[in-house]
Amino acid sequence: MQDIQVPAMGRQTFLLIRILGYSSLSLFLLDLLTIVIPLKFTDAVWELNTYGQIVERVPLLLLSFPLILFGEYSARMKWEQITTKIISWMTLVMAILFFLGVPLAIVNTFRVQNIRQAEVITKTAQQNGPVQEIAERLNKASTDSEIRNVLRSLNPQQQALVAKIPKPQEVKKKLLTEISSSINQIQTQSEDLKRRISSALWKESIKWAIAATISGLFLVYVWIQSKWARVGINY
Repeated sequence: MQDIQVPAMGRQTFLLIRILGYSSLSLFLLDLLTIVIPLKFTDAVWELNTYGQIVERVPLLLLSFPLILFGEYSARMKWEQITTKIISWMTLVMAILFFLGVPLAIVNTFRVQNIRQAEVITKTAQQNGPVQEIAERLNKASTDSEIRNVLRSLNPQQQALVAKIPKPQEVKKKLLTEISSSINQIQTQSEDLKRRISSALWKESIKWAIAATISGLFLVYVWIQSKWARVGINY
């Protein structure tokens, strides 16, 4: 080892700081591998969740670069001439990826929102389907006998009670009112759920987009400030 300049602090301190940087970067890259594997490109849900998980772990990445580059040439090993150059260029590559990820995340947020809302719509239709079918059958039943037949099909175990209903038309009207109220209630809950899904998705997406933009700008600044590593020096 040969010092390019005499550091104000001891070699061991420089070494500890840089080891912390290399360790932080290694832990981030290890997390990155576990997040992205297996790859599921074109899957909007996977892409958005993966992007979010990476951004959530970005503080570890941002911390690692300044620690590794700390002290510039002071108390560095010869092999670090190549390593610091790679690290310097890595900051620019990571910054570009973060910037490119912002519009992709926004597009995927729209896609995931549509998927989640479609699931809600499907579930609502499944819930309303049986009662809507009953409402249609009751609407088609005009005579007391037809209404009783519909009610018997709904309550096979209550045949005798159905036969004794004095005013089937009133029962029909009451049932249709209850069915309409139930359908409206389910529909209202569905719309509320869709709004909450949309709000939660966009809240997270905007947070990730802002964090990614700030991270990208910081990494560009680190790249600019680490020009010394790319220029190199003879050790």
